[in-house]
Order: sequence, then structure tokens, then C-alpha cells
Amino acid sequence: MSASKSGGIQAKLHCSREKRGAEQRLLDDLRWAGVEWDEGPIVGGPHGPYKQSDRNEIYQHHARELLDSEAAYRCFCTPQTAGQGTAAYVTSGCYQDCASLPLEQAQEKAERKDPFTVRLKLPSPHEAKKRIYPDLIYGKITPLKRSPTAVAASTSAAAAEGGDSGGIDAADTILVKSDGTPTYHFANVVDDHLMDITHVIRGTEWMASTPLHYDLYHAFGWKPPAFAHVGLLVDENKAKLSKRNSDLALDITSMRDDLGVLPQTLVNFLTLLGWSNPTRDDVMDLKELIQNFDLKFTKGNTMVRTEKLWYLQKHHVARLCQGVLNGETKSHETLLAVAKSVASEVTATYPDFEKSLALEYEARSNEARRISNTDQNPTTPNSLEIRNKFLGRPFDGLSHPSPRLNLYCYNLLQADSKSFQNATQYVTRNRYFFHFDPAEVPAVPETFGKEKPIPRQDLETLTEKFLTFDFARLPSDPSGEARTAFSEGHRSGENQAVLPWFEIDAIRIHAALDAVVEGDKETKNAMMRFLRLKLAYGLPGPSIGVVMAVLGWRESCRRLGVEVVGGDADAEGGGVRGWEGVAKSVGSGE
Repeated sequence: MSASKSGGIQAKLHCSREKRGAEQRLLDDLRWAGVEWDEGPIVGGPHGPYKQSDRNEIYQHHARELLDSEAAYRCFCTPQTAGQGTAAYVTSGCYQDCASLPLEQAQEKAERKDPFTVRLKLPSPHEAKKRIYPDLIYGKITPLKRSPTAVAASTSAAAAEGGDSGGIDAADTILVKSDGTPTYHFANVVDDHLMDITHVIRGTEWMASTPLHYDLYHAFGWKPPAFAHVGLLVDENKAKLSKRNSDLALDITSMRDDLGVLPQTLVNFLTLLGWSNPTRDDVMDLKELIQNFDLKFTKGNTMVRTEKLWYLQKHHVARLCQGVLNGETKSHETLLAVAKSVASEVTATYPDFEKSLALEYEARSNEARRISNTDQNPTTPNSLEIRNKFLGRPFDGLSHPSPRLNLYCYNLLQADSKSFQNATQYVTRNRYFFHFDPAEVPAVPETFGKEKPIPRQDLETLTEKFLTFDFARLPSDPSGEARTAFSEGHRSGENQAVLPWFEIDAIRIHAALDAVVEGDKETKNAMMRFLRLKLAYGLPGPSIGVVMAVLGWRESCRRLGVEVVGGDADAEGGGVRGWEGVAKSVGSGE
């Protein structure tokens, strides 16, 4: 976020323990998350190479600079074993006072191929006491007691008092190993300087190393970047977060492929951890995060709670749905991928659903074509054209190349756009759209309403009256919302925001309900509750009009106990016309 607001993003690979395929996987994960680097692997740039193992010549050159300036020295000490028996351990400190070895003599030993490491010299006691190590979040960093700089300062104090410092030898600070490999600290400082890095933002586990990094910049005579250390991520037990948490797999592959977490959700979630968001809205895409980002982080570690992840996921899917209505191609593509994950879960849970869906879509396609052939008003929002405009392709051709189930789930995501967390949760929440079990329908009360109790029998009578309502009597757009939205998009010739077909049908359904209950608000509320119990197990979800539109007229009749006894829903001139025409051929079911 910080780099995107300033000079751009650089990607560099540290590959000391590279596993096969790990490099490409890291780059793929970054791009999946929407992070595109301005220079680095693949794209190149002026500061390459961008792989640490390819920069060894650069590190050797800068190590020689420090040796020539006597800011560092060659140490020819070999590891020793200290202690006895099981208490023995290997030490790698300098025990031969190699720092005092004349430069020419050290050079001669190196030319004889004597193994050596390159170590950083301690600052003088006077210099060590003057140095400060600022941090943008924590203020001033105090060196650890056993760090080389702290040792130098304590040595000075002990000498002034005529005592022993009891510290460690500064030779413990190795810059280049005996095999010529640079340490992480040395390579990092050299790379950051040569790559014009202005800010180093990292976890607090690196705070103890920061004085050493400042000392390296001082040894080279370079201006150090600004350092900012952010708290570690911990679990609910306050333990450092591991790859696999107690309730959530935290590797990107699992979050993306198994849990269906969207890239914008994950980036949003991670950025908020420990950050003092200056806005009131936590839901932001990458562009908004970059715009609002600053380095105001809380001190201390941050506990990761996954509840926020699912909260953000719901809101980002809702944004996608709105983007689809606004004609945004990227939103359509992303939402279609989400729909496919839902469809896969439906197939695994309800394997017979797609077969019944094929029959329903065939019937609806025939009806849509019939309406299109008889509709003389090109701006009528119930025409096939508005369905095509909303869906972006012919309504009766949506099964190719995508399966009908993908489209059904795509529509459902827009119908219930604010509740998606992951495919499993979403299918469970909306199970009544995929499978109906009469045994799951709650017991229907004998009366509905408190102030004016309405008997169940009255609601059953009104329901049958509603299902036999002549929908053709309604205006094509009772509320005017669909006509206005469609007309504006039609005139502009662009895919502007248009009400989905199920919202248009829902408007007509609610208008018919108003007509049946004759505008009585309490009766309509009772009807809504009764219909939700019978159609959707009484579960929360989209409006009852949308539920009935998505289920379709015939399925709604079946669940409400009203049997279609005459006419052919698909035949030209038949009695059944669903939510758009007459619906007379019904009778009471068992």
C-alpha cells in the first residue's frame, strides 16, 4: 500500500531454502491478490537481478568495500566446541582477535585460500553511545543487551569503572559466511540501498536486528531508509500465527480453493490487521486501500479473528453484484467464478437438482420467447430484451457454454447478495432454492398477527386466490422502477444499471398480493409470513416476491399445496402463464 502511493512496487526473491515450484507459486499468489509489481521477476527493471542467489557478485563487491575501509574484517577462526559431554555446544565467535590482524596479513591468508568470514567491526564506545535507531511506529529502538552496539556501549561504561563488560565479542556479527554466502542482514541492507528503498516495513520480530542494519548503513556511509515495525499476528491463544490455525487454514491455496475467499476480501482483511483505519468504512478494494493507507499502526501484536474475514467477504460479494448491475465486465467475471463454486457445492449436496432445473429453464425460455413475439412495445421491461440486457447473452442460450446451474447460482447470488461467505455456508442458508422437503416446513400457526389475528384458513384461501390471479391485468411495470431503469439504459445504448428479471417479477408478485389483500397491511404481513413458512421453511433470505420469482410459478404452487390441473405451461395458448399472464388452471392439492 505504501509503495503504491510513492515510487512503486519492487519484487525480490530470497531463495536460500527454495523448494521446487515455490518461486512461481509466490508470484502467482501475489498476482491472484491483485498485487502487480512495477519491477522485479518476469517484468524486469533497472535494479536487477531480482533473485538473491543471482546477486552474489554484488554482495562480494560491497563486502570488499567494507574491508578496504576497515569497517569490517576477515575472521579466520573456525567453530569450536565448548563445554563437556552433553553440555557441549558449538561456538562461532572470534577468539583470535582477528580484528587486530593487519590488512595485508589478512589479505595474504585469504589468497592462500584459508577459510574466513567477514565480520562487522563494533562502533567505538563513544560512537555507540551517540547512535539512535528511530522507528516510525515505536519511536526509538533500544538495542538488546547482547547486540554488538549495546556491547560496545557497555564495554565503555565498564572500562570507565575499571571492570569487565561481561558482554559478547562484536565478532559475532557475521556479514559473509565462509562459503561466500551473504547473511540475510547484509544482503538486505545492500539490496535496499541499491534498489532505492525509502521505507522498510516489517514485523516486530526484526526490531532486534534494526540497530545492526542502521550500523551497516553507517559503515557504508549511506542514508538509511525509514523503518516501521508492525505487530505480529497471533491466534486467540496469543501464540504467533502459524500456517494452519485452529479454525481456518491460512495458506493462500486453502483460502482461495477450499474456502472460496476472494482476493479483494483477503487483501482488505490483511490490511486492516493492526492498522488504525482513518475511515469509517472497513470495506475497501485495493484502490481504496491504497488511497486511504497510512502508517498509523497500533503497537503490540494483533489477534486474528476470522469473523471479520467473513464480514468483508459478504460485503465484497454484494459489491460484485452491484457491479454486475452497473455493467462492469470484471464484476461479471468474478461473480461468475463465485457462482461456479456455489454450483459445485449444489451438485455435491443435491445431485438431482440440475435435472429438474433443465426442465424449468426450458419452460421459462419458451415463455420468454412467446412474450417477445407478442410484445409490441420495445421498452417494456418484461420483454426478452431486458432479460438479455441484464444477463448479457440470450436468455434461452445461457446453457451454452455455461451449465444452467451456473446461471441459476449466478442469479441467486444477485437475489441474495448480502449473505455469501463461502459456497458451503451459502448453499446451506439457501437450501430451499435447491431442494424442498415438506418435513422441514415448521408447524403453521392457527392464526397470524397479534392486533388482528388472521386465521390460517383465511390465508390459505387468499393464497389460492393469489395464485389464480390474472397477472395480465397488472401494468407491465406496476411501480415504474423497471421501466425507468430499462428506458435509460435503452436510450444510452450502454449496459447501465437495470433491474434483474427476478426483481421485475417480484414487483409484479407484490402488486398482485396487494390487490388480493385489498391493500390491508396487516393481512399482507400475515401473508408474507405464511408464504415464507411454506416456501422457504421460514428462513431469512430475499423478499418473498424474489423467492417466488426464482422458484417459478409452478414450484411455488407445489409447495403451497396448489395443484396445476389443466393447461400446458409450455404450450402456446395454454392456461398457465406464471407471473406474467393468466393463471387459471389450478386446483386444491392434497
